[in-house]
Amino acid sequence: MLLKDFVIPNRELIPEDVRAKITKWSDYIDYWAVDWDFRNDTFMQGWVAYRTRKERSLPLESGLHVYEEPGKYRVLVKVVDVFGNDTSQVYDVGVG
Repeated sequence: MLLKDFVIPNRELIPEDVRAKITKWSDYIDYWAVDWDFRNDTFMQGWVAYRTRKERSLPLESGLHVYEEPGKYRVLVKVVDVFGNDTSQVYDVGVG
């Protein structure tokens, strides 16, 4: 899974001094995770990446996931921005 873009709604609510420090869209992301087999109930992260105080970089590509059975799966990607806002997107994928 590749995280390609992320948009903060209402950027005008972000203080100008904070906006001045943002150089790319991924700077707004603090954490993101993937549930490889989301079943419309509880989010079960199968892969996760987050920033720490010591490690400020954030990978924008998840680790590889291999499905053991062919079929249709729902993949849910959850992103938490630096302000604590949670955003999720579901993708339907076919395997095999």
